[in-house]
Amino acid sequence: MATRSGPRHSGSAARRNAGSGTRALVRSSRKDTNGVRAVPGTVPSGPPHVAASGGFSPLGRAIFDKLDRGVVLLDARGAVVDANSLAASLLDSGDGIAQRNGRFAFSEPELDRRFARLLAPGQRSADTAPSSIAARVKRAIGAAYRVVVSRVGKEIDDDRAAFIVLIFAPNQRREIAPEVLKELYGLTPAQADVACTLYEGRSVEATATALGLSLNTVRSHLKQIFSKCEVQTQAELQHLLALGPHTF
Repeated sequence: MATRSGPRHSGSAARRNAGSGTRALVRSSRKDTNGVRAVPGTVPSGPPHVAASGGFSPLGRAIFDKLDRGVVLLDARGAVVDANSLAASLLDSGDGIAQRNGRFAFSEPELDRRFARLLAPGQRSADTAPSSIAARVKRAIGAAYRVVVSRVGKEIDDDRAAFIVLIFAPNQRREIAPEVLKELYGLTPAQADVACTLYEGRSVEATATALGLSLNTVRSHLKQIFSKCEVQTQAELQHLLALGPHTF
C-alpha cells in the first residue's frame, strides 16, 4: 500500500513554519544599522536556558525577559546569537553598544579593542587569559550603562554559546506593578500608586499633579510608605524599589 508520509510531513512543516513565523514577526523590527536582525527569527524548544540551535529556549526567554537587565548570548566570534527584550532594544538604540554586521560591539574604540582581545582564539585557550570585561559604557544621552562580558563555563563546550553579556541600564525600566508593592510591603492602593509614580522619576509635586492629589495627601502617603518599607528618605526608598522585584 502506498504511504502518504510526504503530504503529512509537508503539513507538519507548514504548521511549524507558521508558528516560527509568528515568533519571527515579533522580532523582525530588531535591526542594526547594517540591516542585521538583532536576534534570531526563531527560538526552538530545548533546555531551560539555551536551545539546540544556540538561541534561548522558550523557557529561557520567558525567564530572561523578566529580568531588569539586558542579557545577550554571543558565539565564539562575538556574533549575537540571542538577546532578551531589554538587551535587543538597547542594541537597537546604538547608543554605547550596538551590532555591527551581526557582531556585538562597543561604540568606544578602546572598549571594543578590549572586547576583541577577549574573543581572540589564543586568549580563549590560555589559562592566564582574562575571562571577562567589566566596563562603564558612556552614552550620548542618559546615564552610563554598566556592562559585563564573561565566558560561558567550560562545561558548555559549544562555540554557539561562548559568552554572556549582562547590561545594567539605569532608567530603562522605571515601572513597578502596584500589586507587587501591595503584597511586599502591605501598601494600600493609593500608597502603591504614589510609590510607583515617584519611582518613575517624578518629584513629590509632580506626583501629586499626576495622581490628582493634594501635596499634603501625597506627603501623608509618603510618610506611611517610609514606615512600611522601613526607610527614612526618598533616596533610600528609590534604592529599595530599584532592587526589585518590579513585576510578578
